[in-house]
Amino acid sequence: MSAPIRVLWIVNIVLPAVATELGLEKTPFGGWLTLMTDRLAARDDFRIGVAMRAPVKTLTRIEKNGIVYYAMPQSASDAFDVDDATVSSVLADFTPDMLHAEGSEMAYTRRFMKAWAGPRLLSLQGVINGNRNYDLGRLPLVSMLNPLRPATALTALALMANHVLRFRPRLAAERETIGLADHIMGRTIWDRAQAWSINPRAAYHHCSRILRDAFYGARWQAGGHEPHSIFVGNAASPRKGTHVVIEAVRLLRPAYPDLRLYVAGESPATLPARSPKRHIGYPAHVLDLIRRHGLQDCVTFTGLLDAEGMARRMEQSHVFVLSSIIENSPNTLGEAMMVGTPSVSAYTGGVPSMAADEVDVLMYRPDDPAMLAMQIKRLFDDPALCKRLSAAARKRARKTHDPEANVQALVDAYGRIVASERERVS
Repeated sequence: MSAPIRVLWIVNIVLPAVATELGLEKTPFGGWLTLMTDRLAARDDFRIGVAMRAPVKTLTRIEKNGIVYYAMPQSASDAFDVDDATVSSVLADFTPDMLHAEGSEMAYTRRFMKAWAGPRLLSLQGVINGNRNYDLGRLPLVSMLNPLRPATALTALALMANHVLRFRPRLAAERETIGLADHIMGRTIWDRAQAWSINPRAAYHHCSRILRDAFYGARWQAGGHEPHSIFVGNAASPRKGTHVVIEAVRLLRPAYPDLRLYVAGESPATLPARSPKRHIGYPAHVLDLIRRHGLQDCVTFTGLLDAEGMARRMEQSHVFVLSSIIENSPNTLGEAMMVGTPSVSAYTGGVPSMAADEVDVLMYRPDDPAMLAMQIKRLFDDPALCKRLSAAARKRARKTHDPEANVQALVDAYGRIVASERERVS
């Protein structure tokens, strides 16, 4: 029997499996990482290591459930990076056959890929070079610079400054990271196009995501939801497009007085009065739009939801909206489709690789609130359409997010990568 393939994953969050051991709070994010590494570790033909940047003082090694975790201290000069010595220590201890880096944005991913001479697989999440023209969400920034609305003007200035000073400098770094990869893994024609435009020599491998367990058991039922309710999964940044949803709700409200919009995440209104984020920034801008349109009584911020909370909210909602101006393969859309919540999605990025317009979901142009409102109205008014889309979405999602099929796709990709490396060095 051949020795197991040793794969070192590079991830950008502390996985919940070891958060408690590190004295950290578990995050509801990164469910894909935990599910896939756990399934790989259960196999005899793989040995899995996971390197994570963490708020720890020294490199910490934890072995749990067949996985070796490395909590790496953040660099003193950059909290999103680690030191070369830490990278060398992890590589020397785990002695991988290949690297599998999740995400192209972080500096320490690039550091690992530079330090490792063997095969390097980069899984794409978002691709910020593909997002660069949409990062500011097509907000009317010039008109927002209104001296009569100082908080709005400051928000516009803050967003533009963040784009210039923090977002743009990351573009060249991401291009370098993608350029270092021998192999690229993605899920949509959009991410394949972005990777190819930067690194056409890299081999591309397709592997869809496994969703969190809660969504496989949840199911939307006609008549079991709150009528005329809408759920949006993220309002953290302009490219999530929540401002477009607010405009659509404004258009819909006269026809549906009982309309309710639920937005996942914390409301800026809950922050202390002295907190700048309560008054300036994109979430504060969304809150200002709600107030200006007199929608305070029909918009609820749910707070941070775990997987079970998200699944329940989707079961209870009449319509789910994916309002992002740009996305690769949004997990929240996959989750809504798995639950069967009738969905309206922006036609953007990799979404057309996940769902078909008028078959699985209804689509609209990302910056068109009138079209978004009309698609929501169609679902509000047509129970048969809701049932048809719900059934089709669930069928497609069960195929796209099938755990066994996606694990096998990853295993097959690893096999091709290792085989090509052996052929290269022979």
